[in-house]
Amino acid sequence: MRKGLIGFLTSLLAVTMVVSACSNPESASSSQTGNDSSNKTDQPKDGSKKLTPLTVTTPRWPNTLSYEYGENELTTWEQDQTNIQVKWNLFPDADKMQKLNLELSSGGNLGDVVMGDFGADNSFLATYGSQGALIPLEELIEKYAPNIKQQFEQYPDLKKSVTAPDGHIYGLRELGVCYNCDRAMRFWINSDFLKKLNMKMPETTDELAQYLRAVKEKDPNGNGKADEIGITGSPKSWYANVHQFILHAFTYFDGDGLYVKNDKVAAAYATPEWREGLRYLNKLYGEGLIDPSAFTNDENQMKQTVELNGGLTVAAVAGGGQHVFAANDSTRLKYEIVPPLKGPNGFQNAYRNDYGIIASYKFMIPASVKDKVAAIKWIDFQFTPDASARGRYGTPGVNWEKPKAGTIAANGGDAQFAIIGHDIWQDPQKAHWHGANSVWQRWGSDARAKLEAGQFDLETSLFESAKLYDKYAEKVSVPKFFFSPDTAQKYNQLRQDLKKYYEAATADFIVGNRSIDKDWDTYLGELKKIGNDEFISIQQSEYDKNWKGK
Repeated sequence: MRKGLIGFLTSLLAVTMVVSACSNPESASSSQTGNDSSNKTDQPKDGSKKLTPLTVTTPRWPNTLSYEYGENELTTWEQDQTNIQVKWNLFPDADKMQKLNLELSSGGNLGDVVMGDFGADNSFLATYGSQGALIPLEELIEKYAPNIKQQFEQYPDLKKSVTAPDGHIYGLRELGVCYNCDRAMRFWINSDFLKKLNMKMPETTDELAQYLRAVKEKDPNGNGKADEIGITGSPKSWYANVHQFILHAFTYFDGDGLYVKNDKVAAAYATPEWREGLRYLNKLYGEGLIDPSAFTNDENQMKQTVELNGGLTVAAVAGGGQHVFAANDSTRLKYEIVPPLKGPNGFQNAYRNDYGIIASYKFMIPASVKDKVAAIKWIDFQFTPDASARGRYGTPGVNWEKPKAGTIAANGGDAQFAIIGHDIWQDPQKAHWHGANSVWQRWGSDARAKLEAGQFDLETSLFESAKLYDKYAEKVSVPKFFFSPDTAQKYNQLRQDLKKYYEAATADFIVGNRSIDKDWDTYLGELKKIGNDEFISIQQSEYDKNWKGK
């Protein structure tokens, strides 16, 4: 975990601040500007405090069976803590972005708060913010949101990433605390095969090729058939493309095939080093050492391949974790992480997303807000440890618990939580809103209590793998830039077109549909025609202006 583990504490200050939204003098006087906080519910008959109504627009997650007070445990707990009564405006999850766009562009009533991952990007925020459909948040944050202010102070890159070119903040992002996720271009080897062949873990691309040839030729599963497969993967699973890990033995690149070195933004997919990496992969493919289905598999098909012969068929697999390519724990236990390989010229690097904490937008306040002070205070409450933990794992004492002192976590530190039974994240449930409010989890999933020896412990495996890769990873990721609306539109289109083209061409070069020698110049020419030079120039300009030397 990036910044150390923080214990699970009750955030009394934040609760007090939110509760005060019901009687804040500035909020009450704001009715002259259309922000009428005097619109309270009637005094409850049981004599408790008046409730402040707040309409929240959010995508309805199919497995969240109810969002209502008295039925959903998170809704019930939050209302009891804050005296804010949420009235839900639920969008179908399948077309949430289209509906949000429609409502914002037509001046529709989105209530007081827009919450959840709609897929909004900086272009979206800059466009609707400049049009007045979303209100600026920076002054509200300064006055009424101590938790958000604390997050910005602790993570200045996060604040920078949500500040539009006009200086305003129109939306708030999730802080993506996931240490292993930011190092997920991983590669795994069948340790049973290594032992059977009496070979050591490959350290170079040449040694990997030698191992793959031995698997193909020496029948390590012992069934008398030449049915072993070299490398498999999937372009539709979590970092399971067969080329991603291996190409880091030739060049730097991030998730978009780019990198920043010596303050210069570069397209790795247009470099001689990328070409040499493709040449190596093409040689493996030509020798039958890469599974042809690796370029078309979905995740289930990849798992079916890996599970053949009781998990004794595939020599090596690309993937973010064993859980994405193997269905059974017994098979997952066979696969060991491969350290970053050295390429022919001694280059050795690992992928790391240096800006992984800058995750998706989760909160906006639309122009239809009736009580902007109550709205920002309610949003600020979601930044407390209690709200974040409940929003991800469910109800304490029911779905998860605080382990006893001294319990070791998957990351080796003090465990911050232990799952009771199993993680309900994908279950039909009424415990939370499926992470729609999750913006500042103080600890990542690797703070879960470590499982007993002999069990497949995914969190421990992924943490240790990420820690290993960190030894080799240089800081080369391209920042998450905030462009003006017009520039953002151009950037997004170029990014989409270039990524689609170079990823398809990468697969073609590997399998031999394109010749690395004869077709490379044509490939570079097509990149130029699509607009690669302009794409890099747009980013370089923004980098020089706001990120250089920082």
